[in-house]
Order: sequence, then structure tokens, then C-alpha cells
Amino acid sequence: MNTRIILVFSIFILFWLLLLIRIFDISILEHNNFEEQAKKNMLREEPIVPIRGQILDRNGLPLATNTIGFSISLPPRLSLRTNLPLLEQEIQKLLAFFPEYSKEELIKKYRQKDSPYNHEFISVIDFVEHDEILRLYPKLSQSDTLRIIPLARRFYPNNATASHIIGYVSRANTQDIERQPIAKYTGNIGKEGLERQYDTFLQGELGERVVKVTALNQEVGVLSHKEAVENRNLTTTLDINLQRIMDSIFADKNGAAIIMDANNGEILAAGSYPEYDLNHFVGGISYENWNSLRDNPYKPLINKFINGLYPPGSVIKMGMGLALLEYTEINENTEIKTPPFIELGGRKFRDWKKEGHGSADLYKALKRSVDVYFYILAQRTDFENIANVLRKMGLGAKTGVDLPNEFIGIVPSPSFKKERYKQDWYTGDTIVSSIGQGLFLTTPLQIANYTALIAKGKLPIPHFVKNMGGNPIDKTPKDVLNHFEKSKLPVLREGMRQVCSQSGGTANYATRDSKAYLACKTGTAQVVGISQEDKTRIKEADMDYFHRSQAWITGFLPADNPHYVITVMVEHGGSGSGAGGPVLAKLSNALVDLGYVKPYKKDSKTLSPNDISFELEAQ
Repeated sequence: MNTRIILVFSIFILFWLLLLIRIFDISILEHNNFEEQAKKNMLREEPIVPIRGQILDRNGLPLATNTIGFSISLPPRLSLRTNLPLLEQEIQKLLAFFPEYSKEELIKKYRQKDSPYNHEFISVIDFVEHDEILRLYPKLSQSDTLRIIPLARRFYPNNATASHIIGYVSRANTQDIERQPIAKYTGNIGKEGLERQYDTFLQGELGERVVKVTALNQEVGVLSHKEAVENRNLTTTLDINLQRIMDSIFADKNGAAIIMDANNGEILAAGSYPEYDLNHFVGGISYENWNSLRDNPYKPLINKFINGLYPPGSVIKMGMGLALLEYTEINENTEIKTPPFIELGGRKFRDWKKEGHGSADLYKALKRSVDVYFYILAQRTDFENIANVLRKMGLGAKTGVDLPNEFIGIVPSPSFKKERYKQDWYTGDTIVSSIGQGLFLTTPLQIANYTALIAKGKLPIPHFVKNMGGNPIDKTPKDVLNHFEKSKLPVLREGMRQVCSQSGGTANYATRDSKAYLACKTGTAQVVGISQEDKTRIKEADMDYFHRSQAWITGFLPADNPHYVITVMVEHGGSGSGAGGPVLAKLSNALVDLGYVKPYKKDSKTLSPNDISFELEAQ
């Protein structure tokens, strides 16, 4: 009997002890938490979403702007059983104004975001044009439940122009929101190009409105209001008028082109072709448009001037020449015999010109793009030395351009081949690499930057943004060459001047219509090998399109006082002179017509028929 009394008494004591502990926990330990929840039941915090900053060209013309509209939202917790009739009633009202939606569609969309823990209004119609909402506002505003919220939607007034530079915004997914929390409220995030690179700046900062509400979530007063930080604009280095001219020149071509200020790295125009309409991505691209872009064999989704990797061909010969002057027993006037080919291990390494060039010094080797000159001299030093000079000149490394995911490329060398492929380096590797073939891979922007170094003596940092919110961006060029290398840059410039502006240069005839004083270098990079059995090379025009060589030309202007660099790469264009030369001439004319460069009075001497024939065959 006593045992039972003790047991009952113990249970009684334990019960009250647990009850007291729970009361203590609720009233003391959890006081702050419940107080915060109580405040949330009385107060509602509403984010004020900033308007995304605009992207402008160097003259203030819009590249990416916003269309003002509105979203229509409903308060949370209407999907509860007791509130469901109100939800259906409000949805039915909306359908009278927006018959393109269905009742089931809007209710489903609402319920996806509704929960007991959500205190924010839920968008059921994401975007209504400004003019449309003005027409409907008198009727929609009669509802005490609906909330009409101002909203900005991204708009690209130039459609596809500069698409790979500007990039686009699209709907933010869960991963995007984790990376950029403000995207939960703006709904969009920068996906490519400058929109992605500068997304944090362009998004701005949330504001906040704190209001007092009733138990039915009806507003009774505003307690605080903090404006959003918005309209953070980017002014770019681009000239949209120059960009449009570049687009028209590339209308029937694929590839890339860049026009850059060699002094400071500002890019005035750059195109990757074909382009795509940026407006298709706003709010989510359709399956039809996406499949069309994805399946296009000319790869419009790839930004070819930073993500296209191509063998550079003969445009590498200035860098090769500089390395040969430094590491072999020659100077720019040393003349060597340059036969039609050299033979190694039973294989003939041919010059591009069937009968050869007889002999050449460095000036002629650049002017007429003499392959055998580089074949022979590259063997007189360790190719590691040559590779080191080329890397100093900006190849095989990121340029630092302010776009996401820039590719690095490859400058081949004995150490690279051993590390990457676990293979030895052979003399044949030296020969093919000396003219920018073999394992060599570069981006068009790297070639433009390398050309700027030759033109001005310092390696710029290419960039597309001139200022952020009115604050200038300073990109100081890098001093990368030693004293000897700098002293030989005038030799390279003169060789390039002869290519474009002297009779017999590989691009002189092709750029004859230029209004500017040009210095340049052509390049033709093979994409398929040529059999040793072929005595006569098949003409590029007779080859399958994707088997034709990549056509390069890179240059600077004016030739006597370099200021701007132009680099052109025409995919499968056949020859740097034939495909790239006319493009270079037209782009240089655009710089003259827009006032960037003064026109140049050329010598009235006309080319001989032999010179014309030579240049049409040249690299």
C-alpha cells in the first residue's frame, strides 16, 4: 500500500515538475522568439524591389534598359480552407481582365508559394504592360485584396547586336538565388555577358517597408520606409554605331572581330557571329527558340572572341620573329635561303608558296609570310625560349577581360607537351608550331591584345565597362617586355606596315579600299592536314565548308602612330588575305567615318598584275 502511494505521489511530483520546466521555457527562455513571432503577426515587412541598372554605350545610348510594367499579387494564406472562397473570388475577377489564363493555372501558381510561414504577397500575374494596367486600373483597384506592384522588365533595344557582350537576364532558379539572394525578389539574374559579370552592381539593393496589419492581414499604418538603391548604370566602352557597322560587314560570315583602343584596352566594338536575339531570353526562352540556337552548326551561343579556340596560323609570326631575334644569331637584316620546302624524316614541310621565296630577312618574312624562314630559324633555339616570349606577349593566358569564363588557350612547348600528354617534343613540333599550327590555340581577343602590345609596347587589359555609376574604371597596361624586346618592336611594326601598305605585301591588294594607313598581318590556319602525296594543294573554295582554313588578319592604325587595333577571324574563310583583308578595310573605314582616325592620302601608284596575282594566293 505504501509503495503504491509513493508511486502515485512520485508521478504527481514529476508531472508538476515537467509542467513548471515547460512554463519556465516558454515564459523565460523562448520569450524573445515568441515575442518576435507576435510582432510578425502584427507587423509586415515588405521588400521594395530595386529597378535594375541600365547598360549604356560610350555615348549614353541604351544597350540594356527596362520596360516599366506591373505584377498583380494576392496576400498569403488564402489557400486555407476558410479563405479559399476569397481566393477563388479574386481569381475569377482577374480572369475577366486576363482571359488568356485559366482558373486552375492561377490557383496552382498561388498555392506553390503559399504557406503558413509566408508573409509576403504572392504574384499570380507576373507582368502587365504599363499601358494595359492604366486601362484596367480603375476596376482592379476596387479590390481590397489585390495588390498592383510596379515592376521593371529587361529590354534589349538592339535585339541581337553585341549579344555576346551584353548577355541577358533570365528567371532565377534555386541555385541562382543561393548565389544572389536579391534574385528571390527581382525574379531575374544575369546569365551571360556583362549582365552576369556585373550582376551584383546592376541588381541594386532592396529597400524595405514595414507596415502594421490586422489579424486579417489588412494594412492599418506604415511604421518605416527605406528606399531601394537602384538605377546603378554601367557605361560601356562600346560605340553602338560602330558595332552595327561590324554586324553588317559580318552579315554573311561566321567568326569574330574586335576593335580596341591599344592605349588603354577599351573595346569599341566586338562581335561573335552569328549572334542571337537577347529579348528571347527575358522571362524564359521558348523550347523552339532554344532548340534552334542549340542545334545551329555555326554555334551562335558560343562567345567566339573569348571562348573560341583556334590555331593562330601566321599572325603569330611577329611574336616568333621577336623570339628569334632574342635567342638566335640573327638580326632583322640577316638574310637566309628559303627554298620551297624543308625535309625532315622523309616528310616535306612546304612553304605556302609552291616555288618558295628564294631568300628572306625578317622584314620580307613578315611582308610575304615566308613559312620556311620560321621553319629553319625556330630549330636554332630551344622552343621553350620561344614559348616564354609568346606567353609574355599575352598568349596562353587570360587577358583579364571583364566577361565571365574566358578561355586560356595553348602556347605549345616541350614542357607543356610532357606535362599534358606525357610525350616528348620533336623537331616536327618545332616546325609546325613556328607558324602557329600543331597544338597552338588562341582566342581572337588574345590576338588583339598581342597586337596592341606590338603597337604600343605595353600589354593592355581589355575591358568593356568605362564607368560604374559614374565612377571611372582604370585599367593600367602592363609592362611585360625586357629592354631588348622593346627595342625590336619597331622592326615588327615595319614588317606589318609592309604587309598592308606596301606593294607586294600579302594584304596590300585586299585592303586597297581602306581610307586609313594600315599595318597588319594575315594568317591562314589549316583545320585538316594535307597529304604528302598531294603535289598541288586543293583550292579552299573547292573544299567542304568545315574543312576550309580559318582566316585571320590583325592590324593597327594609323601605321605611323598606332592608336587602334583591329583583329578579324573569319571561320573557314579560306585565306587571311582574301576573307579577312576586305573586312579589315571596311572596319578601318568605319573608324575614319566616325571620326576616330583621320583619312590617309595614299600613294597613287597602282599595283602590277603580278602583285595582284601574288596577293590573291597569299596567306
